[in-house]
Amino acid sequence: MRKHLHKRFSTEEVKNIFERYINKEIELKHAIALLKLHRRQFFDLLKKYRQNTKEFTINYQRKTPPHQIDGEAEKIILKELKKEKALIEDKNNPIRNYNYSFIKETLAEKHKVKVSLPTIINRAKKLGIIKNRKSANAMTGKS
Repeated sequence: MRKHLHKRFSTEEVKNIFERYINKEIELKHAIALLKLHRRQFFDLLKKYRQNTKEFTINYQRKTPPHQIDGEAEKIILKELKKEKALIEDKNNPIRNYNYSFIKETLAEKHKVKVSLPTIINRAKKLGIIKNRKSANAMTGKS
């Protein structure tokens, strides 16, 4: 996997390559090879460069942290997991396993919180709602 452009080059280096390409000092193939970009990516960046040469930058500006859900969503996930746990612990109810897909759908429909199944499962493990399984295979009963 390649590193991002802003991790490989500074903005000044990219500007220099674009200037050299525009002034026909280097060919397209050479410019693309230097930047290690695809043709489409090269021309997208070149277009941005031509629109505003003075303020052009390749620095990446993230608005929100990646792979992080807010505290309110955490509380809602916990609440839904506790409801599911109460159903499982009820002796009159035949449910014995967590239905994470149902929790995911409930979160999306009722609370407008979109999370993945592994996120829900990880939160359940982290909060101690799920107990560790026995090492025996559930299908055969062998350990």
